[in-house]
Amino acid sequence: MMTRAQFVECLRDALNHLYDPDRLCKSPLASLFGVAGRADTYPALQRILVEAIASLEPQAATPSQLRAWRIYELLFYRYVQQHTVQVVADQLGVTARHLRREQRAALEALAYRLWQQFDLDRKADETALPESDQMAPAGPSVLEELAWLRETPPEAPVDARQALSNVLELARPLASRHAAHLEATVPAGLPSLAVHEVALSQILLNLLSLAIPQAEGGRVQVSARAVPWGVAYHIGCTMKPSASAPNADQRAGLDLAHQLATLCGAELTVSLDEKAFSAVVTVPTSEQLTVLAIDDNADTLLLLERYCAGTRYRLIGTRDADEALSIAEKVSPDIIVLDVMMPRVDGWRLLSRLRQHSRTADLPIVVCTILPQEGLALSLGASGFVRKPVTQKAFLAALDQQAQMMAPGPR
Repeated sequence: MMTRAQFVECLRDALNHLYDPDRLCKSPLASLFGVAGRADTYPALQRILVEAIASLEPQAATPSQLRAWRIYELLFYRYVQQHTVQVVADQLGVTARHLRREQRAALEALAYRLWQQFDLDRKADETALPESDQMAPAGPSVLEELAWLRETPPEAPVDARQALSNVLELARPLASRHAAHLEATVPAGLPSLAVHEVALSQILLNLLSLAIPQAEGGRVQVSARAVPWGVAYHIGCTMKPSASAPNADQRAGLDLAHQLATLCGAELTVSLDEKAFSAVVTVPTSEQLTVLAIDDNADTLLLLERYCAGTRYRLIGTRDADEALSIAEKVSPDIIVLDVMMPRVDGWRLLSRLRQHSRTADLPIVVCTILPQEGLALSLGASGFVRKPVTQKAFLAALDQQAQMMAPGPR
């Protein structure tokens, strides 16, 4: 009987050769799905795979920021349309490395759907496809429940050193159980952080919960250092010789850590192979400036959030241009980024309204649009202008220019 891992790899191979008749006809999936040896094996298996991907498409009313959309879009662009990893990464506004991590989760979600659809026999834990976090209703609920991390500013700055000390105390019993030694290097004088401490603690605990069992009997190095506009926490260890791949709970914990980091404006990078584990969490300092981005495109807002992760800027995005003024009053932004090509609302008129409102009249406003109309934007009151598609370097440069011109300076 094919194991779970073998099934996922066969599925990956079939999707990579979705338009190769010879390769697809030889796929073990043809036998599993009952279409082997037929005159129409190739189109039949191809149709099964494409329809399975289509079945993962969320309802139109599903909020675009939920992960269900990311799973569907990744599978559709990567395999049905056969785009390269880099093209899909650019389309979804993530790095190629992050896309590869997401790709595994998406494949497992699709594998679970097909396993259920064809009622394949299950043998023990390794053969059964567990209900993936990405398929279970709890996944989207987590994102919805944690949305306050993005929308609500932290009540007070967080002591970077003390926060890590608290986390290490919580992790010591787990380290003791695995005979692992925690080595911490944390200098004095680290800047305060603009983050919810409960979220930062959970990110670090999730990473330690993955590293400690993998380093059983060895050492886990934990350090923190100041970087421009942030503090970088590093967790690393050498893998024990008998270390196995992360289990479902550990993968879920790592996925949650990524979600929390994104919601908090932090940046998380993880490297894991058979020899070593390494994770770096870069958390912005309390000297951040709040940026309100008004754009009807959810993917653009996610991309701009990624651009600001780990920088001096905390980006709050809204697709509701009608509520832009009330949102600005609520979040008190230091800089506004405005798209002008939006449905229902004329961005140029909104720019004028922002300039006339007492709360936003003196705020720097950067117009970010596909239109080649910098002169018009500046004449209508914009403080800066960037043309879409915008790179991270150009976007941050535009924000830096406004921050430098602000009086009495960055707050």
